[in-house]
Amino acid sequence: MMQIINSIHNPHVQALRALYERKGRREAGCFVAEGVNIVKDIPATATLHAYYVAESRYGEVSFLLREGVGVYVLADALFERVVETVSPSGVVAVVEYPKASDAWKKAERLLVLDGVADPGNVGTILRTACAAGFSDVVLLGGADPFSPKVVRASMGGVMRLRVHCLCAEEFTAGWERTVYLLDMAGENLFSVVPAERYALVVGSEAKGACDLVRARANEIISIPMQSGMESLNAGVAMAIAMYVLTNK
Repeated sequence: MMQIINSIHNPHVQALRALYERKGRREAGCFVAEGVNIVKDIPATATLHAYYVAESRYGEVSFLLREGVGVYVLADALFERVVETVSPSGVVAVVEYPKASDAWKKAERLLVLDGVADPGNVGTILRTACAAGFSDVVLLGGADPFSPKVVRASMGGVMRLRVHCLCAEEFTAGWERTVYLLDMAGENLFSVVPAERYALVVGSEAKGACDLVRARANEIISIPMQSGMESLNAGVAMAIAMYVLTNK
């Protein structure tokens, strides 16, 4: 007989709740992937620690569950109380953080987010990076790429990329590559002939790139504007730049 968890104080429920905070994710080395579509598309290479399923949805989502991974069934009211989504689809997977590596140093094309703080922007960039064929993304501060909001906004793309969280000093030292900084004042993006190996950088929504990264840039590039507009959302701007540079 299936045991249904009803208490918010259950240790498994408390473990899940902790993953909705950055500190809890770091301590556990895991993050949450919410929703049928995202859970369905979790790469086979990802290590899963558990599933949490809403009682009324168990029959509908059971086909998603991998053998050998623990499953905790929560009463519907409790499930809705724990997860972040307004209209939860009934399943959450707990996914282990990918192992850190220096693969970013060897990537021919690299995306860099320098202090991008909005989870929606970060998720949009990660999702677009997958679609545009990038494999490595570096984050220098900003939003946590493994927060539930970023994972949802990326539609699970964060699990299909190599994501590297570094400091500006690590990024700017000890490797050779052409660095393009996407900014409001610079060479027209559409006239740029990309180098064989490059990093495409976007700075934070409020302050742009930090001084170290700006000093490391070989070229400032911009998207031409019309009708009096000064700038674009960081996610939109990076999406345009990714596709322009990868199709030249």
